Amino acid sequence: MTTNKQELPQSVTIGASILFELRAQDVQLIDLRGIKDVTDYFLVATCESEAQMQAILGELRKEFKANKLPSVGVEYKEGVRWAVFDAGLDLMVHLFEEEKRAEISLDRLYADGKIVELDENDFVKTNDKKADDNELV
Repeated sequence: MTTNKQELPQSVTIGASILFELRAQDVQLIDLRGIKDVTDYFLVATCESEAQMQAILGELRKEFKANKLPSVGVEYKEGVRWAVFDAGLDLMVHLFEEEKRAEISLDRLYADGKIVELDENDFVKTNDKKADDNELV
C-alpha cells in the first residue's frame, strides 16, 4: 500500500525525507487520525547507532525551524536506544535501535491505525542527490 505524498502534511514529508536522507531503515508511517488525540501521524524508523539518531534529531530540529513548522520538543537519553521528536498535533517521529524497536513494537500497539511502509523514492530526489555528490568530488 502506498501513500500519496501530496495528501500528507508538510511536517510528515519533511520528516520522512530527513529519515531517508540520513539512512534510517524500515521507515513506517502510522496514520492515527481518528484513533489517537495526541498526534495525527507517527513516523517510525530504525537507526544503526546513537550517533545516527542524534544526527537525525538535529536535522529534524533544523529543518522544522527553517520551515517555520512547530516542534514541541525532543525526548532523548543516551543509552535508551529510543528517541522521540514531537512536532505537535501533526507528527511524532520515533527513532529506535533495532532491538528496542522490536521490544516496544509501536506497529502492534497502534495496529488499529493505518500503517504504511514508506518508499525512499517517494521522498528523496535521487537525481539531485547524485548531482550534489558529484559537486563534492
